[in-house]
Amino acid sequence: MRAAPTAPSGRRRSTRRIAIVLVGLGVSALAVWLAIRGVDLGRTAQVLGRVSPGPLAIVALALLVQLLVRSARWSRLLPAGPRGSVPARRLVPVVLVGYLGNTVLPARLGDPVRALLVGRREAIPASGALGSVVLERAIDTLTLALLVFPAAALSGAPDWLTRAAALAAALAGTVLIAAQTRLPGRAISRLRQSARGPRWTPWLDRADHFASAMDSAGRRRAVLSAVGQSLLAWLLDGTIYWAAAHSLGIELPPAGAMLVSAITVLGTAIPSAPGYLGTFELAASTIAGGLGVAPAAALAFAILVHALTTLPLALGGVAALAWMGARFGDLARVAAGESTSGPDLPPAPAEATAR
Repeated sequence: MRAAPTAPSGRRRSTRRIAIVLVGLGVSALAVWLAIRGVDLGRTAQVLGRVSPGPLAIVALALLVQLLVRSARWSRLLPAGPRGSVPARRLVPVVLVGYLGNTVLPARLGDPVRALLVGRREAIPASGALGSVVLERAIDTLTLALLVFPAAALSGAPDWLTRAAALAAALAGTVLIAAQTRLPGRAISRLRQSARGPRWTPWLDRADHFASAMDSAGRRRAVLSAVGQSLLAWLLDGTIYWAAAHSLGIELPPAGAMLVSAITVLGTAIPSAPGYLGTFELAASTIAGGLGVAPAAALAFAILVHALTTLPLALGGVAALAWMGARFGDLARVAAGESTSGPDLPPAPAEATAR
């Protein structure tokens, strides 16, 4: 008798997923067309064919250090589990799976995937883990926007880029200030007091876990440390772009590489096909072209950086899934909030408590 009401809900979820995929594919198709319009693709292929392997060693090292830095940062922001704080070494494979999810799933679902996954592995409420990811992203946006200011000034970028960075910094700062004031937690407490009946308790519990993870007022040292780690991670990202440009013989200064990196990362927030196909190339080639790089070389640079920053981490995510004893198809099931099994994936916290 209970199965009937769930069918329309399941159809609605399926319709939403299909709509998200179609919108993303449409945006990516438009972005690809805009990126290649008026560009000599033969010349682009020639530029890609002369890539020098030497600077790519710098890319590999920067990617590795960046992965470790981001895992250490998440360890500082993630709520403690039954065994205490989760060490960064246990988060590295989860972060890799998140990168894989962002590559193969639409709408940046890799972030909620890694939040749900760490909840199952470490017996942490998924809402609390997701709150730490939201806080992490707010810090990411703020630090990235702060880096755009000197990068834009040193590279001679147009004023609109600086204004866009100011807007991004203001939005991220608003989230961080709200976390400092503990307003979300207080609002949830009032709702809990006024709620009638037990049916709202599970939802309020999830919201409470989420707000607690977002609450940085009691852990200013951890948040300040996360800000410093985010700055380091983004500087490493700029290093990747700089090394990739030099591997193609493009003389892009460090400030210009940092600017291209920042705007491209912000541009990938636009809904697109999995892996930011098209939106990445359009953002990177447009900003590089605005800094004086020829159109064909700018597109070649965008394609190379996209491959270098996506494929190694996605392959690492596949290896991490195998190490956990999970399968590739588990990504979609975790994204949908369904249970996954495997030797390194314990049951969700609610199931563990029930036992």
